[in-house]
Amino acid sequence: MEELTFLIKGSASKPYEVIFIKDGDSLTALCDCPAGQFGNACKHRIAILDGDAAAISSENADQAPKIIEWLAGTDVEAALVEMRQAEKDPDKTKADVAVLKKKLAKAMNS
Repeated sequence: MEELTFLIKGSASKPYEVIFIKDGDSLTALCDCPAGQFGNACKHRIAILDGDAAAISSENADQAPKIIEWLAGTDVEAALVEMRQAEKDPDKTKADVAVLKKKLAKAMNS
């Protein structure tokens, strides 16, 4: 099992803690922001999964690409790809995308 923790600048004065855990073929992503605490897909985890390390305020921002490696072949990757495709599809409604965000949140929290 491998684990990486990042501090992320958010709307609160204190940075949010985002933890990624790779255990075999499983990837778990946790965030202590309000959305993450309620089990929702938060922008902090999604940004790192998308390869965006700009908001990382911890000294280990250079380790963010490791998360992209861990993502490959996981159910989190499948859910992220499905959500991103739906966001670009003009035939998909906001409700459709919301369902896929919940699916992504479930994959990240398992």
